[in-house]
Amino acid sequence: MERAPDPVGIVGAGAVAQALGRELHAAGVPVAALASRTPASARRAAAAIAAGVKVVPVGGIPRIADRTIIAVADAGIGSVAAALATAGMRGSVLHTSGASGLAPCEPLRAAGVACGVLHPLQTVVSSERGDSRLRGATFGVAGDEPAAAWAASIVERLGGTVLRLAADELPAYHAGAVLASNALTAAVDAATVLMAQAGVPRRAALEAIAPLCRASVENALRMGPAAALTGPVVRGDAGTVAAHLKAIRRAPAGAADLYRAAARHLLVLARERQVSPSTLASLARMLDSGDGRET
Repeated sequence: MERAPDPVGIVGAGAVAQALGRELHAAGVPVAALASRTPASARRAAAAIAAGVKVVPVGGIPRIADRTIIAVADAGIGSVAAALATAGMRGSVLHTSGASGLAPCEPLRAAGVACGVLHPLQTVVSSERGDSRLRGATFGVAGDEPAAAWAASIVERLGGTVLRLAADELPAYHAGAVLASNALTAAVDAATVLMAQAGVPRRAALEAIAPLCRASVENALRMGPAAALTGPVVRGDAGTVAAHLKAIRRAPAGAADLYRAAARHLLVLARERQVSPSTLASLARMLDSGDGRET
């Protein structure tokens, strides 16, 4: 007979804490207690997770649960870890940051607590929207083996995929995750900014580019980025790129800089598609000049 999961404590009251807490509860993992900086936030988060979740100070968590998840902003992980260590935490602790590694957990590790990372590779805008997105998601997992094994068991219960990571390389992993999510949001916004220059209202621009965005992402994921690439760079169309660079001189700096940065990486993909070195060099000089002329 399978052993029942140990009760879990959560430190944090934000969207990830609530969404993950609800998913754990639904998967049969009892969330016994929750702590947060402000009692009112803690009460709201506990109620959102399940009835019966106790609201306690951070120092009260070790008396209730030997397994704890820290789901706070990156800058707060260290102080929470220190408070848990002072309160006599034992067992295992996970934090949900994708970039912080194990350094903030040193007070706990020095006390013999196994520490690890359980990072949902998914965007959680709010707790209400987050639950279904965490089910079946990929989670970055790293850390001391007992903690990493616990993290992997959580992912299994949520029907997700474990992505094993080296704890000291988490910033690179997280930078990739940011490009795959936040940078896409920036690209969509920059596209509407440039279209506004041509007289297209923002809402109309968003509606117009939606099918293009979806098809481009789906093709890149299905075929691989190099094989899916279309457009003037992979065609070696210097005239169109030059026209773009001239047009974006009148655009806000952020949109113009993003266009040039993206185009420079597209040169890398175009090289994989066997675009001639001379054409790529010509396009690179145009991008470096910033005005569509070769330097």
